[in-house]
Amino acid sequence: MSTKITDHYFEYGAQKYFRGNAHLVEIGTFGQKKDPIGAGVYIDPQSKVQRAHLVKRVTKGITVGIDWGQTSQAAVEVNGTVKVFKVGVTAAGSLAYSKVKSANVKLYNLFITEGPLKTMLNADATVTRNYLAAEGSDGRIVTEVWIVMEAALAEHFDTSGSITATATTADLKVTASGGKSGTQTITLSAGSVFAYKMHMVNAWNATKTKVEGLEADYYGMG
Repeated sequence: MSTKITDHYFEYGAQKYFRGNAHLVEIGTFGQKKDPIGAGVYIDPQSKVQRAHLVKRVTKGITVGIDWGQTSQAAVEVNGTVKVFKVGVTAAGSLAYSKVKSANVKLYNLFITEGPLKTMLNADATVTRNYLAAEGSDGRIVTEVWIVMEAALAEHFDTSGSITATATTADLKVTASGGKSGTQTITLSAGSVFAYKMHMVNAWNATKTKVEGLEADYYGMG
């Protein structure tokens, strides 16, 4: 599928993912969606779901190749230097545009689907659910993130049978075993996200204490 990177979105196939404030979000970040006139849409983070609530709910995605030579430094570095995950290193390291555009890197996504998301909000993430109920139509939660990996690590995650998520107080660690490079663990922390998708609650029970419906929000949608 075709890809495109701008300072406001990352486009893959028919969908556009948000890039505004990507350096401030993680999977499970919640806050208010901002749509200022003349600027890109972004989320203004309030807080994030407790990392323990994401364990067993995060799903591994796919590897996407990017022709970095077809984009600009301003677009790629709109949120700062690119953070890249590598084999044998848990934390993402910074890589400037001059390096990343010639490096063998891929984009990789991790996400939580609507079923587990709904269960999490209703059964565990009370603070997040209450925030979304109070915020109304502008309330959002980040449910998919794209991160940059060196090709060898992306291939390892691709060929691993499954992933395992473990939580610390601050971060979510994701381990892929059985792939090309044995066992590899990455730490998903603030600053490592390149682009993201959000969800909004579009249906509540009468007292707004239970989520009954969710809707995905991509760049350019509602």
